[in-house]
Amino acid sequence: MQENKVKVTIYGHTYNIQGDASPEYILQLADYVNGKMEEVGSSFSSANPVQIAILAALNVADEYFQVRDMKIHLTADLENKTKALISMLDEGLIGDVFSRAAASNRM
Repeated sequence: MQENKVKVTIYGHTYNIQGDASPEYILQLADYVNGKMEEVGSSFSSANPVQIAILAALNVADEYFQVRDMKIHLTADLENKTKALISMLDEGLIGDVFSRAAASNRM
């Protein structure tokens, strides 16, 4: 994979980032982190940049955990619904509904 080098600015500091991701993606990540730091910085004007970075990182971690938990619950819900549909197919319940619907459309 090709390594890309991108110059980004986060919270007033310029960094040279090198990675496998596309330059656009790296810029998008840097913009997101900068936005989080600006958001925290506006609420805690007396905090130093390291404190702001830590608080911003905690906010990002919170978002990640919420999305991860949501994914876990959605996956479990999808698995349960899939099992229910498979059970209905095995019992012939869904096939009967489709057969009746197809028969009524022929009339």
